[in-house]
Amino acid sequence: MSLEKHAPLFFALLFITACGGGGGSTPAAPPTATSPPPPPPPPPASQSAEPTQFEEQAILRGITFSSGYTNDMNPMVRMFAGGGAVGDIDDDGDLDIFITPGNTGPNLLYLNQGGTGFREDAASAGLAFTKSATETYRQSGPVFGDLDGDGDLDLFIGGLENDPSQVFQNNGSGQFINVTAGSGFDFMSSPYTISAALGDYDGDGDLDMAMAHWGTPRDQNNPGETETLWRNESSGGTIRFVAVSQQAGISSELGLDRSGGVLGEDHDYTFAPGFADIDGDGDQDLLSVADFGSSRVFTNNGDGTFTNITDPTRITDTNGMGAAIGDYDDDGDMDWFVSSIDGNRLYQNTGGNFVFPTEAQDVAQGGWGWGSCFADFNADGRLDIYQTNGWDVGMAPENSPYVDDTSRLWMSNPDGSFQDRGNASNMLDTEQGRGVICDDFDADGDVDVLLLTLDDQQAAMLWTNELADANTLSVELEGKAPNTFGVGALVSITISGTTQTRLVGVNSNFVSHNSTIQYFGLGDATEIEALRVEWPDGTSTEMNNIAANQHLTLQHPDR
Repeated sequence: MSLEKHAPLFFALLFITACGGGGGSTPAAPPTATSPPPPPPPPPASQSAEPTQFEEQAILRGITFSSGYTNDMNPMVRMFAGGGAVGDIDDDGDLDIFITPGNTGPNLLYLNQGGTGFREDAASAGLAFTKSATETYRQSGPVFGDLDGDGDLDLFIGGLENDPSQVFQNNGSGQFINVTAGSGFDFMSSPYTISAALGDYDGDGDLDMAMAHWGTPRDQNNPGETETLWRNESSGGTIRFVAVSQQAGISSELGLDRSGGVLGEDHDYTFAPGFADIDGDGDQDLLSVADFGSSRVFTNNGDGTFTNITDPTRITDTNGMGAAIGDYDDDGDMDWFVSSIDGNRLYQNTGGNFVFPTEAQDVAQGGWGWGSCFADFNADGRLDIYQTNGWDVGMAPENSPYVDDTSRLWMSNPDGSFQDRGNASNMLDTEQGRGVICDDFDADGDVDVLLLTLDDQQAAMLWTNELADANTLSVELEGKAPNTFGVGALVSITISGTTQTRLVGVNSNFVSHNSTIQYFGLGDATEIEALRVEWPDGTSTEMNNIAANQHLTLQHPDR
């Protein structure tokens, strides 16, 4: 990647504070040190995290595009906006990718050609341009989800710099129609919508939405409706949402008093929302990754309201940006990885409370972190973590540790610790990474990584997993309408007394999200003793003695 070509756009803005800025405000004092702390000591030699090999194949597979926004957009937001969504939008059995690369060209829809590669055809799908027949709005954080409950994937895209957020309805064949008018999103006032997530917080069966609005001015003493939480009120094929953050008790708890933030107090610094039942009471709680020490844990009260239970002695990421939600310790509840600036956190769920365990602290020093995801990349039965990073675009590498900083591949050890094995896995890129999607794009059973970058020549890297002779299982759910993809379900498998659990989520990794397909590594096992699906409505599906190395599609019992 040529760093010089970015310098004209950004050199005046590259001070080391945190990930944000803009709006013409005078930057506040840096909340983080200008030089990174020393790296953690190497792990004991007795630990072993065997990596897998990856091969970068974006151009080979047909994913070629540049990233860029026009110069009239907030320069700091321009540094992290964009992103991608993944899902089978045409119901042909493979994963397609929608990308919002900026507003200097069209949006992109890469249709999967049966695992062999991709064909770009956003124009035919009605998604290439969102402003006019030849222009695209400044937008970010696209999300695929069945918003109207008819069994196919619709699309939401967040607006930037007061450009509109929009929703596009899938007609069932992979063609999309702009239905923003009357959707509720047409009245959104937040000037920046960076990322979004989907989940049924009110238990009525349809998918509600949480949003992140980094850079949006808010009055901390009277925030009003912050448009963080949206209730789905779609019916009769019409998509409609209502903002309910204030009545849900969220607006006043976002941490708008962050005087150390680059924009100062009275600004929303949220980056990556996610839904998960962290306390095991059957409803969806809300995890919000945010900048300048304002990440939040909101537990669902079951009556449409939430309680902020964030303990500042436990939730200690100082500049949270990206997120991954998963059960890394195999105890049945959802843990939370937050990528930050020289201060990642792997929050272990302990009965609904989070701690940062000593054995997992190797993941802390990850550079200037952005998108991240949990996945069992080497199929050994333990969740690993991929994390991308980068900042200081255009600065000389000797003047910043973040310019040529590499992505991290945190491989899980049996004792709960992690080792960065990016080098051993042949995926040591030094790109300015932002969005991350972890899925099986070539349908060979293992998990690949799509990395979205700021490169104005080739803005994607597709790391195809070259794992061979591994035992795996993938599970896809067909849920009961209107939650037709089973979002919020837990899928568990048991092998030799150990149970792995996956959450079917549509949660933000940072301006991007994974599909709802769940992937399991089986180690040496060729058979799964038991599989269980806990559906969002409380019903369950159970199976026994399942052969390895297959893709299962399971239907809701009442479907």
